[in-house]
Amino acid sequence: MSGSISQPSATSPLNTLSSTPSTTQVGANANNPQMNQFLTLLVAQLQNQDPMQPTDPTQFVAQLAQFSTVEQLVQGNTTLTSISQNLSGLALGQYSGLINHTVTANVTSVTAPVSSTPQNLTYDVTTTGLNNVNIQITNSSGTVVRSLPVTGSSGTITFDGNDGSGNALPNGQYSVSLIGTSTTAGTSGQQQSAGTLTTTGTVLSVAQATGGAWQLQLTNGQLVTAGSVTQVQ
Repeated sequence: MSGSISQPSATSPLNTLSSTPSTTQVGANANNPQMNQFLTLLVAQLQNQDPMQPTDPTQFVAQLAQFSTVEQLVQGNTTLTSISQNLSGLALGQYSGLINHTVTANVTSVTAPVSSTPQNLTYDVTTTGLNNVNIQITNSSGTVVRSLPVTGSSGTITFDGNDGSGNALPNGQYSVSLIGTSTTAGTSGQQQSAGTLTTTGTVLSVAQATGGAWQLQLTNGQLVTAGSVTQVQ
């Protein structure tokens, strides 16, 4: 009858495609889950399209192009991860060469309790118009647990691991900064950074922190980032 739609014959291309055994190996992307998912969707789209209004072939081309772009991005991320791992290995080799060397580094934390080697903090006041300059030690909650006043524009103070009352601080890392009170009009009475703090010690070990930064463990118990080292002896 004219205009009737017949079911695909047993030898039609679609039936042949649907009955083809699954492929277990296709080149370099064999068993790629993303590729397999895309091909499954593509076959399902071909099998279920309206024979009177077949899908525009250009849409398939566009879908293939989009999938190819996504696949390239995934491969790019894999390549970048590999490069990052290689660079990490190179960095480890580089920083391992600092072991048993004495280094000077900018410091932003101190460790309690202190080891037998004192944790010396060398300060350099570079901001003018300040008074009550001191080294503030704060815990993880941001509470100041110790304030060490400084005199002059530079010098060295030893951290003994105690709080302001002379009690030993709980084990852990504490933030440390050089702070002063502004005497300048407009900011008078406000606390602000007064300069830099550095420490000098011998490198005992090298480790990579959770965030990826490389840290140097000094024999005095302090941890400094490898990037903060300003001098190697």
